Order: sequence, then structure tokens, then C-alpha cells
Amino acid sequence: MIKKQVLALILANSLCLICTASIALAEHPAIAIVKIYAHEGDDLNSINPYIITILALNEVRHARHLDEVRRFILWYFSKINRSDYHGLSGTIYDYIIENGTERSTDQYDSADGYAGLFLHLLHQYVRKTNDIEILRLHWKEIESIARVILALQDQKGLTKALPDRPQKYLMDNCEAFGGMTGYTELRKRIGKRDSAYFNKARNALKKGILAYFYDPKNALFFWALEGGVPSVSEWNLFYPDAFAQLFPVYFGILADKPLMKQRLWVEFSGRYEASIDDYPIEQRIIFQLTKSTMETPPQ
Repeated sequence: MIKKQVLALILANSLCLICTASIALAEHPAIAIVKIYAHEGDDLNSINPYIITILALNEVRHARHLDEVRRFILWYFSKINRSDYHGLSGTIYDYIIENGTERSTDQYDSADGYAGLFLHLLHQYVRKTNDIEILRLHWKEIESIARVILALQDQKGLTKALPDRPQKYLMDNCEAFGGMTGYTELRKRIGKRDSAYFNKARNALKKGILAYFYDPKNALFFWALEGGVPSVSEWNLFYPDAFAQLFPVYFGILADKPLMKQRLWVEFSGRYEASIDDYPIEQRIIFQLTKSTMETPPQ
């Protein structure tokens, strides 16, 4: 869970800006999004597509800078791997800037979360803009990203964060489910028939999250599983324990369990809403997105 442990540090210490040798820094697709949240003195050398996706999702929510969001989406498509160091297609690496040139790190720290969150962003962007053209031009890439989730799914329906490690995380699995939901809706937008195989996998993921991550003794979700051993969550620990409880609420895992959904939201917001501005921007965005979902469920 490298990503989940360092998210707070990444944006606390620096926001991720990107550039290439051939494109001026101010013209790069991610700059226009990230600069909204940047402060003077921020390090410009690290690129984390996951974090930028969260920032872009917030812009879509507020219907701001949608042209810039589109350019980021296109950049993401241009960077997906045909075959990464695990042999997976559709993943994306983190990047760093060296001497003004964008260079891949040849690593990522959660393939399921990156893929799921990006597909969720794409769905929300198309809902907001009705930009069907981007789907038609890049459907091959979209399907490749969606298959990442399938490749990481086990017999219980759950996804691993990395192909060569056993850890499964509540946040990542919920993001993967959100991505699957987005993908099925995008198929409809572009006039494609439902994929029975993909729908079965999506249903299995939801069933697995509820069966293996939910902790009935404490009435909340485990934040991680490793080798079948759960990491028990505690409400008085903000990250990852309490924060992880927002993800089944926001990504629709509890859409047909309103009492459980309401209980988790009331407990989290009662404990942390008053101090939420003290936390990193990406965590504040997830909180606000979840709050918006509780007020008006996403379509």
C-alpha cells in the first residue's frame, strides 16, 4: 500500500507537475490542473497520475477547466503501457522530471487503484461534457485500462494492488469497482452492448468487498487484507483506517445498503468534518466528493 501511505506526504511536500522536452512547462496537459492547487516553492519534479486524477475529478465536479481535464485524459492515454514490467497492458507508470525532460520511473504502486480511478474520472468527464469523440478515438486504450482490473482480480472477486504481491486494499478495490461501473456506463454511451463477462466480474468485486472487507463485529470495513488476514480499522485513526470508510460510500458499494452507508458517513463526518481542512488536498477532495454523493447520489 505504498501509494496509500505516501499520498499525504506527496501533496504536503509537493504537488506533481509534468513537462516534456518538446513542450514548454506551461503548456503541458497536467500543469493547468495542478497549478490550481500549487503553492510557491512546490517541487516540480514528481509526477503521480493517481493524484492528478483526483485533482481532475474535482475540476469535473465543479465544471471547471474541462478543456484542461480533456488534455490530461489524452496525456494519460498516451502514456499507458503496452506491456509493463509485470507484463500487464493498460497500466501507467509514475514519472519524474530530469533536466526538463519527462522520464518514466518504470514503476507504479497500485495498478488496480490507478486504473479504476481513471476510468471513474473518464466517466464523470463524459457525463459532464458528452464528449463521445474521446471515447470513439480512444476505445482501444479504455478497454486496455479496464482489463487491468480483470487481470488483478482473484477467485474471491477482489483485486490485488500489484500483480506480484498479495496485499488487497479497501480503497483500491472500491476504486476498481468505481472504474468498472464507469466502464459499463461508457459502453452504453458509445453504443456498445453490455459485456456479460465484465458485468460478472464487477458483481463479483462488489460481493467480495462486502463479504471479505466488511467487519460486522465493529460495523466498519477492514482497510486491508493480506493472505486472508485483515487489518482492523479504528475510527480514532484517521489514515488509513477511518479515511478508507469513505470509499465504499462514494464508489457505490453500499448503494443498496442505505443504513450502512448512512452510518459510516455520519460516524466519519461527525468525527472529522470540522477538521477536514487540516488534511492534504486529495483527502479533502475525496471527502467533499463523498459528501456530495450523500446529498445527491451520482448517476
